[in-house]
Amino acid sequence: MKKTNIKLAILSLSAIVMVSMTASAILADIAAHYPDVDLNTVQMVLAVPSLLSMFFALLSGPLSGKISKKSLVLFGLISGFAGGMIGLTLGTVHIALLIFASVLIGVSQGINSTMTMALIADYFSGNERGAMMGLQSAFVNGGSMAILFASGLLAGIQWNMSYLVYLLFVPVILIVWRYLPKDNQKHEMMEEDADGKMNAVVYFHCIVMMLFAMLIFIYQSNIAMFISSNHLGNASTAGFINSFGTGIGMVTGIFFGRIKNLLKDKILPIAMSLMGLGMLGIYFVGTIEAVILASFFNGFAMSSIIPTVMFNVSSAVSAAKSSNAIALANGSMSIGMFMSPFVMNSFAESLRPGVLEFKFFISAVGLVVLAFVILTGNYILANGEAIKTIKASKALQE
Repeated sequence: MKKTNIKLAILSLSAIVMVSMTASAILADIAAHYPDVDLNTVQMVLAVPSLLSMFFALLSGPLSGKISKKSLVLFGLISGFAGGMIGLTLGTVHIALLIFASVLIGVSQGINSTMTMALIADYFSGNERGAMMGLQSAFVNGGSMAILFASGLLAGIQWNMSYLVYLLFVPVILIVWRYLPKDNQKHEMMEEDADGKMNAVVYFHCIVMMLFAMLIFIYQSNIAMFISSNHLGNASTAGFINSFGTGIGMVTGIFFGRIKNLLKDKILPIAMSLMGLGMLGIYFVGTIEAVILASFFNGFAMSSIIPTVMFNVSSAVSAAKSSNAIALANGSMSIGMFMSPFVMNSFAESLRPGVLEFKFFISAVGLVVLAFVILTGNYILANGEAIKTIKASKALQE
């Protein structure tokens, strides 16, 4: 019964953890509402949560060793709710207030995106951990699908009405308050684990997550503007497209265990290559059908890559270090998302000024290259582990 209650708390939290992405469907409307504001500043509404998410994702791991994860989660939920209400009531007044709302939302996202995975690593192990991480991804996407669809419909009334979805934080706060254990799960710490150092597997996956986030954020921060500028639809259309992608992500999460067993260590490069293919479709074809296909691949990629990376880093270290490893990987993803508008926009503008579609081409090429980097990295890491095993075996024989 206790584990069932913990699952309920973790999964309800997971359902709203990516609520900040609702802003991706209304960026074009925000830009229209603030015509004198630079486009990069408007995109900060979506990018600022990534910045704050970066800091709090990194901080939440070490903090969870000093205060209870329940307290951290509740603080994050209250921050997110406050940010949503500010966006709803004051977002139309000044862009600075909208960005401040994004600050609070970013605090929430950083803490709770890390804590959902850290709680799974605390209370579940082995295949059950992998299954729970897949299920967590399914709830992230299922919740996002419903939230994005609802926010898209609300944005059709007026763009700031999309922030009404943050009222969903209220029941989640009550569930977490009621069912999540107050004290952290205790782990036995071996002497060699006391220094808290990470290993090559963790650092490699962190680099991968940062680069992946930089490339994938091109889709998230530009798709609404692409749809609008090419007269393919409006904010409601963008909301539907995003909801479709998260729906695919939900299904992928449910079957994540089977997909992982089937694709094994090829799951990361395959998922990234498919997403790159979707980006190429947007660049070369540019129709609503191409956007829908890219959304399909995006949903599959996100729900394959994130739980795989989190499972890999949490399994590569001791139980006592798992929260820190997850925080580091999650923080790396947030760093990539925050850097993306500055690095990728500048790079695209230097090559093809004013061509929005070219950003998707850059993303496609980058994702395919990253897929090959992962294949190479996996091979090197596997050989390194094999050498360590052989040396350890010889040492025992001697």
